[in-house]
Amino acid sequence: MMQHLADDELMRKYQEGEVLAMDELLRRYRNPIYHFAYRVCLNIQEAQDVTQEVFLRVHQYKDSYMPQGKFSPWLFSIAHNLCVSRLRRRKWWALWPRMQDDPDELVEVESPGPSPDVVVQDNEAASRVKECIQALPFLQREALILREYQNLEYQEIARILKKSLNTVKTLIHRARQTLKAKLARYIVEFRGGLE
Repeated sequence: MMQHLADDELMRKYQEGEVLAMDELLRRYRNPIYHFAYRVCLNIQEAQDVTQEVFLRVHQYKDSYMPQGKFSPWLFSIAHNLCVSRLRRRKWWALWPRMQDDPDELVEVESPGPSPDVVVQDNEAASRVKECIQALPFLQREALILREYQNLEYQEIARILKKSLNTVKTLIHRARQTLKAKLARYIVEFRGGLE
């Protein structure tokens, strides 16, 4: 029954003491929050810690939650604040650690499936895109992740990042332009390899 309720209704039920409502919110948002935190912090342990802390904060501040739009921007706003706080404490603004492989993005190949060549090309393309995204300036990367991976609206991203709508649009536009420029050579190489 809980899985049919909207996020705001679940949160209201949780405020009223219904523990199963939090279980459903965890089921819906644990992975999206983890993936967001991982893409921002670039560290598995940090992402796990942030994810756990987000839901701890939801529990701690459940009584002060008042629906003012969709539930997910509120949740991602908590995650954003926790990520920024952790990064500031560790002074990672200038020194971003890089991970070679994202363990949560392993490709399962089922038979009959794509040929090994196609899988290798897809993995290489995903790896290049991931490297380019990780190289973006922090706010551009975060805005792009919220838009492209979490499918949030520009207004929701503006609330999460505490930036104006125009600033968010500019950040995402610049991020896309940077990615387009960095990936252009690879696309030409890739197309050349197919012909």
